[in-house]
Amino acid sequence: MTIRTPKAGDFYLLFHHLPFEFDQDLPLNLGPGVCLDSTPQCVLDKVAPALADYLLPGYNLPGMGLNNCCLRCYVRRAPTLNSSDLFFVSLSALRLRAPIGIRIAGQFKLGPKDGPVVEPSLYEMCSSWQPDQGKRFSSADIIASAAIARRIIRISGSGYKRMVSAIVFFSQVTLGFSRSFQLSYLGLFATLEALFVPEGSGKGNILGRRVSRFLKKFSFPENLEDWIRKEYSLGRNKVAHGVHDASLETKMGVSRSLAFGRLHEITRLCILGFISMKDSELLSLSSMTGNGLQKKLDTLSPASGRFIRKQQISLG
Repeated sequence: MTIRTPKAGDFYLLFHHLPFEFDQDLPLNLGPGVCLDSTPQCVLDKVAPALADYLLPGYNLPGMGLNNCCLRCYVRRAPTLNSSDLFFVSLSALRLRAPIGIRIAGQFKLGPKDGPVVEPSLYEMCSSWQPDQGKRFSSADIIASAAIARRIIRISGSGYKRMVSAIVFFSQVTLGFSRSFQLSYLGLFATLEALFVPEGSGKGNILGRRVSRFLKKFSFPENLEDWIRKEYSLGRNKVAHGVHDASLETKMGVSRSLAFGRLHEITRLCILGFISMKDSELLSLSSMTGNGLQKKLDTLSPASGRFIRKQQISLG
């Protein structure tokens, strides 16, 4: 798709932190109707400082520095997806490609010359797991993420309800919609359960067995089946049933941070494995119920395909 030049009606999503190698000139396609583009300083410099600082907090403070790239939405053809939806599909695709840290600031719609900022909104969100702060997205990552975004939108429009739920749960966690460790932790397990649908007694055992089989090709520091089973029993169930020692603090202890990171990566790879499946296989999984579905999920082949190829678990 040809990327058009900016014009009134385009939407911009600004960042405190969106690390890019700048190994290729911008703009670069990042999914249907969305591109990675240069931060529109010419617009921010024209509006009142208070408005610029609302969209990108600290923009006018001396020495703050500037993240030199943003997202721009320039096509709004999908009737069920607005600009915010398209932005967050693209961001989810980036985070599925690699768990590199992202800090989102604000969004606005480009207006006419005498009022270039309309519909301003502030997010102030930070991705929940970034094991290596020094990594940057390359142009190859952007190209791969655009393909993931297109696949997500195709899946969303194809009626694969459990797959869509899994992607939504993961996106809400990985992009930082919630700052609560407990709720984010439950969200990751909800993602795995939407994919692998454990039923009956011993759900943790079933989930551990299915996940470990699916990610058989990946190296994990512990026995993956045992780790999932223990986390489900001693972590997920205690939080879900209200017997976990919840804390008002948003920071996690070292052990729980490690567990969260591992769970994030397991979930990320599982989604990549599922979206790599053929449409016919996803349709089959989505249309089956009962014992037929359970038998099918027990015999899933290990994850493979274009989106998971050359991936690895990033644990910092």
